[in-house]
Amino acid sequence: MKKPFTKAAIAAALALVSLDASAQAFLELDTIPAIFGVGLGFAPDYKGSDDKTSAIAPFGRYTFQGTERYIQLNVTELSLNVLDNKGFRFGPVINYHFGRDDDVDDPLVRQMVPIDGTVEAGVFGEIVWSDRGNPRNRFILGATLLWDAGGESDGFRARLNARYWQQVSRSIDLHIGAGLIYGDSKYNGHYFSVTPQNVGTSGLPLFNAGSGINEYFVTLGGVMYFSRNWMGAAGVRISQIAGDPKDSPVVSQQGDKTQVIGGIGVGYMWR
Repeated sequence: MKKPFTKAAIAAALALVSLDASAQAFLELDTIPAIFGVGLGFAPDYKGSDDKTSAIAPFGRYTFQGTERYIQLNVTELSLNVLDNKGFRFGPVINYHFGRDDDVDDPLVRQMVPIDGTVEAGVFGEIVWSDRGNPRNRFILGATLLWDAGGESDGFRARLNARYWQQVSRSIDLHIGAGLIYGDSKYNGHYFSVTPQNVGTSGLPLFNAGSGINEYFVTLGGVMYFSRNWMGAAGVRISQIAGDPKDSPVVSQQGDKTQVIGGIGVGYMWR
């Protein structure tokens, strides 16, 4: 059963860096000075679930005129690049990390103590290699470090990824990417452990998730430029929950370690 608007879907639609703000990037906005758009996506209804849900989510970017500095919104994640440099990006980032409600589809996970949403704060950095003759052809290495600033898990996580974009026709660019996510013991424990404090009335076996890589992922996608002002995008992100989290009862018993997120979107460009 699909719900029209849930936490996991907001974080997943178009998987624009995230997903739970962890997904990176069906759609790169770096060759577009100014854009705002909306995506429609589907995703698991909690991290590790085998049930799907769907939602609408925004994305946008504004590049300050005459510079390489920009502010960018990727669904739940807002970042500010403070460097005026074509090859390097760095700056602060804030993200809203959704929790896990008691209205998820799984009947046992629904009986666990809910996890509240929280605000994360951190930094991001990227190195960009662009084709001098055509900046639409580019390879990007990136890292994002996020700490729980809202006091929910008090944990830390890191996202590492690589993305490659290639223009294949006058109006179409295609993308392939891959990455991983690391969570410390507080983060992985909060979102994947089953403890006497959060088991609720679910009856799930107790489990403790320690620190380590909790996910590997690949992304595939493309953009089509319809006109000077309009573009569309589509993509899919396939991931494997890894490390201790893959053995959590909310994943191995009630869900699926293979997670699929997909989306389509449309954006308006100017300048």
